[in-house]
Amino acid sequence: METLKKKYLFWDVVDVDPKKYPKFVIERILEYGDEQDFKWAKDFYGSKKIREVICKSRNMDKKSFNFWCQFFNLNKEKCTLNRSANQRESFWGR
Repeated sequence: METLKKKYLFWDVVDVDPKKYPKFVIERILEYGDEQDFKWAKDFYGSKKIREVICKSRNMDKKSFNFWCQFFNLNKEKCTLNRSANQRESFWGR
């Protein structure tokens, strides 16, 4: 569980519960983590859960999203629809 103590992953939280907040933990690892962090997430959550988070995430940047869709061979268009269907309009875009 050394991954959960890394400040570059969880700089804004004191203690994170990986069972209670899997989406948050997976998103942070996929965007900012290294190979060890990814291995930990894969062992802890499994590939199926990670794929689910990628397709439903609205917080992951485009570069990370594209990379992980390619890595897991996900249908990017289907995932993009899932992501954009839930996005809120920005305040200044109204």
